[in-house]
Amino acid sequence: MYQKILPDQAKVLIDAQTIDQATSQLADRINADYQDLPVVFLTIMNGGMIFAADLAKKLNLDMEMDYLQLSRYGQATSGGQLVWKYQPEVDLKDRHIILCDDIYDEGHTLAAAHAWCLERGAASAKSAVLVHKEHDRGYASYQADYIALHVPDHFIFGYGMDLSEKLRQLPEIYYIP
Repeated sequence: MYQKILPDQAKVLIDAQTIDQATSQLADRINADYQDLPVVFLTIMNGGMIFAADLAKKLNLDMEMDYLQLSRYGQATSGGQLVWKYQPEVDLKDRHIILCDDIYDEGHTLAAAHAWCLERGAASAKSAVLVHKEHDRGYASYQADYIALHVPDHFIFGYGMDLSEKLRQLPEIYYIP
C-alpha cells in the first residue's frame, strides 16, 4: 500500500502486529503501576502522537491528557539544541505524570521534559517510549521507565517517527539499510 511513498530500499524493521503486542504489554504494566492514582498523560509531539494514541486507548486509568512539544531534531537526522515549542497549561502539582514519546535515542528530550514536570510540582514523572535505540554514542543520565521495544542503531521512521518530517503515518517501523 505504501510503496509509492516509501524511499527506495526501505525495509520493515518492526511490523504492526509486533508493535501492537508490545504496546499492550506496556499498557498492562502501566495499568498495574498507576491504578487509583491521579495521572496526567503527556504526549511529546510530534513523534509521540501515534504511539500515545494507541497506548492511551489501552490504559484503564483516571487520567487527563495533554501534550508538550520540544525537539532536538527538526529536519535533521541527528540531535541539536533543544527547542521548546509548546508547554501544556494543565496543573501538574501533586499529579503523577506519564510522558509518552516515540523514541529514546540519547534521552535528552525526555530528561528535559521530566525535569520540567518535577519543577511544576508533579508527585512523580515517568516516561513510556515505543522504542529504545541501542547504540554506543552515549545516553543522558535520564533513562526511560517503560520501553515497548528495543531497536538496533538505524535511522528509523514510521509509526510516529519521521523522515524529513514525513511518513509518520506508516503503521510499521522502517529503516534504510
